[in-house]
Amino acid sequence: MQTHLFSRQPPSFRSFIIALVTCLVVLFFDWRMPHLVQPAREVLNAAYNPIYALASYPVLSREWLNQQTKSEAQLRRENTAMRAELLQAQVRLQKIAELSAENTRLRGLLDTPLIIDGRMEIAEVIGTDPDPLRHIIVINRGSNSQLRVGQTVLDDKGIMGQIISVYPHSSRVMLLSDKEHSLSVRLEHTGMRAIVSGTGDLGRLKMEYVPTSANIKVGEKVYSSGLGQHFPAGYLVGTISKVQRHNSGEFAQIDVTPAAQLAGGHHVVVLFSDSLAMEQPHVDR
Repeated sequence: MQTHLFSRQPPSFRSFIIALVTCLVVLFFDWRMPHLVQPAREVLNAAYNPIYALASYPVLSREWLNQQTKSEAQLRRENTAMRAELLQAQVRLQKIAELSAENTRLRGLLDTPLIIDGRMEIAEVIGTDPDPLRHIIVINRGSNSQLRVGQTVLDDKGIMGQIISVYPHSSRVMLLSDKEHSLSVRLEHTGMRAIVSGTGDLGRLKMEYVPTSANIKVGEKVYSSGLGQHFPAGYLVGTISKVQRHNSGEFAQIDVTPAAQLAGGHHVVVLFSDSLAMEQPHVDR
């Protein structure tokens, strides 16, 4: 009986020899005749692709998870940095807006059309009277700035009030809306004189002792008359906002909306003059 080649060799070694010979044959055909091996290569590649994908899944999953974790942490850091920058920008913007508004207010004060000759002092409102029934503000200028009792205080819109007491570094100003305050005024169109007094309401003044037959219309402007030697003439006091006539009454009920920002003024102008301006002649408008 004839023995086969490799019959005495272990099966594992025999399988190795067969696989080696097969590989050499495939390499030879791939080198000399690649067009014959290409279909088999494509089939084997298609069969091995799922195995490759499955084998690489743990590595790819770990890399993807690390990337996602890193991206989330990076996004959190970037978000925190952007929030900080946004907050800083908003703070700067608020300061710029405040400075712009303050610049506008100061320009308005400097452009106030003074009728009397003399200098003016710009002051800042630093407080209010503790009595809630009084409309009195405190400004940061006093006798050291040559302020004195009786001087007129305005903002860029009109008359605010009058200084009633002076200290070295501050002064108290009674606003037009205080119930104890009154001043002589002149109407814009007719030139009629009247008295405007405070009501205790920052947004409303009252015109007193005006006959019901007087020709007064809502929207008419009211100016200081200069009579009484307390306020200079020609400064805007307010605008007529209500005219109510009673048949049984002798005087009309007239409300005036103050021109000055009595409730929200931050900077004011204090007028200086050796003598108050005399009443300006009325001209029909």
